[in-house]
Amino acid sequence: EPETDLMLHAPRDPAVDGLVNVRFFVQAYGFVGLVQTLTGHVMFFLCLYLRGGIGPGHVFLAFNKWTDGYQGKTREQLAQLVSMAGSAHFMALVVMQWANMFVARTRVLSVFRQNPLWGPRSNPLLLVAVPISVAVALFFNEIGWFNRVFLTGRIPVEFFFLPIPFAVALLVLEELRKLAVRRHPSGVIARIAW
Repeated sequence: EPETDLMLHAPRDPAVDGLVNVRFFVQAYGFVGLVQTLTGHVMFFLCLYLRGGIGPGHVFLAFNKWTDGYQGKTREQLAQLVSMAGSAHFMALVVMQWANMFVARTRVLSVFRQNPLWGPRSNPLLLVAVPISVAVALFFNEIGWFNRVFLTGRIPVEFFFLPIPFAVALLVLEELRKLAVRRHPSGVIARIAW
């Protein structure tokens, strides 16, 4: 079924109503984007810590100290760690986009009511998009030529799976937001929600 209130809205006036508005930006950048950014940064700093023993406190404001001998590492080792951590950040964003692909299908209805996997509103191409996005991420992160050109690094296997709980958290948070909007259509969350 389509969005429950879709036909209650007046048609959009292209001269006045843009496709993008403040509520859309609040949703995209203030909620979903914030969770995705947090996830990417957590993966970046976690990779630096687990693979290089460099905690976030030693990265912030390091500037000109980030050179030979910093934290007992050579310049090449530091560059390799940053490339690997940057690639872990990228992989986290790929995984988070899987969750975003499901939560952005509707404004108010639950993903379970607009099920993308089966039923009248199914979209099997969404499931094809997941392995394709993984293949593209592997392509840029695991092939040596691309590592040199794009300054990426091979990702430790755990960083393919560590972002998944964050993606599930995004799904849960978005379902809770949609539930609040459905239960309180004139509430604060509904007024600022996309």
